[in-house]
Amino acid sequence: MNYSMVVSDWDDTLTPIGDTIPQRTKAALDRIRAEGVTMAIVSGRSPHGIHVQLRRNEIDDAGLYMIAYNGGLAAQAWDDEPLFSHQLDRDLAVRAARVCAEAGAAVMVHSGRQLLTDRLDNYGVQFEAESNDFEAVLVPDFENLDFTPVKLLVGGEKQQLTELCERLRTQFAGQAEVMLSADFLLEFTAKGVDKGNALRGLCKAIDIPIEQVVAFGDNHNDIPMLRAAGHSVAVANAVPQAREIADEIVGPCTECGVADGLDELFPTAFRRG
Repeated sequence: MNYSMVVSDWDDTLTPIGDTIPQRTKAALDRIRAEGVTMAIVSGRSPHGIHVQLRRNEIDDAGLYMIAYNGGLAAQAWDDEPLFSHQLDRDLAVRAARVCAEAGAAVMVHSGRQLLTDRLDNYGVQFEAESNDFEAVLVPDFENLDFTPVKLLVGGEKQQLTELCERLRTQFAGQAEVMLSADFLLEFTAKGVDKGNALRGLCKAIDIPIEQVVAFGDNHNDIPMLRAAGHSVAVANAVPQAREIADEIVGPCTECGVADGLDELFPTAFRRG
């Protein structure tokens, strides 16, 4: 199979969460893109957050696509032109935020370059704000939310979020998607919104057969994307469920596993046309 597109999660796949991309991984990404392979970053981060990471890692956004909010939005990174977007129902978001707050977790909603939250002292809130250059703004609750968010981001301890994830899935079954994206972060999005469906939507929008896509990931929220792609690759530090369904496992993100996978799959990158 000649693969013409590579999609990758960011945190703990391309680079350890909160760190910069290893030089060898960046060089591999630059090489395949220079040789004509289409690239997309697929992340739970907001578009603003993805752009922050691209700038910090000196990654050119020319010709680059991005899927943000865990699949809630796809856009051209070079001009932010949206390809599609799926907002949460406002009332659903308010009810879910109430459940999370009652469980003692921190709720976050992105609004431009602000991060609205009911708990400034939470580690997940501090990470999201500092990592993505957001201004964290305290709100007492989300009962009077005056816009429709793409997702709720929820911060807490691992066990707390694991239990909350199951509670939200039960309480909002058929209404929303709930995914763990890190040990301290949970994603709540509209029904049908996940990285797998977003990848299908992106492929349709830019006319690339999904069978020609290679996907890299590590966490629970990457599993739908790994299932959807023509060839799926999990890094060695991935959760067991991702490693079990991946077509291939490469080294951990700390040892440039993605670079190893790209060097194997694209010894000379496929040139279309």
